[in-house]
Amino acid sequence: MTISPLPPTRTIDLGRPESWPDVLTDVAAALGRGEIALLPAEGLYGYHVRADLPDALARLQAVKPRGVDRGWILLLAEPRLPVSWGAPLEGRAAELAAAHWPGPLTIVVSAPPGLPLALQAIDRTVAVRCPGSDFLRALLAVVGAPLVSTSANRPGGPPPASLAACEREGVDFAVDGGTRSGHPSTLVRVDGSTVRVLRSGALKVEGEAP
Repeated sequence: MTISPLPPTRTIDLGRPESWPDVLTDVAAALGRGEIALLPAEGLYGYHVRADLPDALARLQAVKPRGVDRGWILLLAEPRLPVSWGAPLEGRAAELAAAHWPGPLTIVVSAPPGLPLALQAIDRTVAVRCPGSDFLRALLAVVGAPLVSTSANRPGGPPPASLAACEREGVDFAVDGGTRSGHPSTLVRVDGSTVRVLRSGALKVEGEAP
């Protein structure tokens, strides 16, 4: 039996901001077809799919499996939750978002009532971020829907700061934005007024240590 090789990942260079409109059009079209896009963020490269396409999320789960105790990170075009989810950020979470978004801060909060279960962790929380990357925010605006994001490495592997360091199996489309800083977003969980730092990263936030 002959096993056919996987098709190569299509790759384009991000280039300068004046060339972004063409890149954004290509990436948005790929995401709209349910493809997995490998994209540069502020500090690392990550896999991305549209959050409103269940089949794309299932493909991402196959590329980077994760247990039900871990949710996905949702990227937002603006520093607020979509109205369709039914609830804004409140209290301490809203204060952190106002202070640090757009930026490398991911906030874990109780899932709003309108959020699909497939995007929630088993404890009914969700991780959200309005990214500091101008490119990602521009892409989110073109796509018109939140994106699911996760670092482009196999579970347990080092998060990649360059496209060459990424695991590409199962990825349809990649954008080469050069070498990034290597620093992940800071990850915090907010319960009421309590802020717990789950992962130290590019941004320093006062809160309880992990």
